[in-house]
Amino acid sequence: MKKISGSNVYFKKVLPVFWFGFLAFFTVTSFASGAACNSVMFLIMPILMAVFGYVLFKKLVWDLVDEVYDLGNELLFKKGNLEQRINLRDIVNIDYSQMSSPERIVVNVRYEGPLGKELVFNPPARFFRFSKSPLIKELIERVDRARNT
Repeated sequence: MKKISGSNVYFKKVLPVFWFGFLAFFTVTSFASGAACNSVMFLIMPILMAVFGYVLFKKLVWDLVDEVYDLGNELLFKKGNLEQRINLRDIVNIDYSQMSSPERIVVNVRYEGPLGKELVFNPPARFFRFSKSPLIKELIERVDRARNT
């Protein structure tokens, strides 16, 4: 059993706490200093930034599974207490976005499971991200072989 997903603690836990914490701190200090009373922008901008942050985190980060393990002919996806095993021949498509942060691998499967039909995880961190991840190349080849046997 080999772990093929990267750590996403920073993206799922640390970054949202800093984002919303900074907005709360900015709002409280602007009201305490009286600056918010003089301008509506001190109230509108943190609300807009909070909505933007929520949509961004929901779309790009909070749908990531926690861990993905390679079990040979299967992949094991874990998110919280839920687990989903996917046979390689049941994978319909693998999509990869390398120029986003975090990098995302989207695995579309044939059958609905506890985590859904679209399973998203991030690969292990790499220093040089301008080339396709070797993990993706290998996974696509293995899925193709599993379908053809």
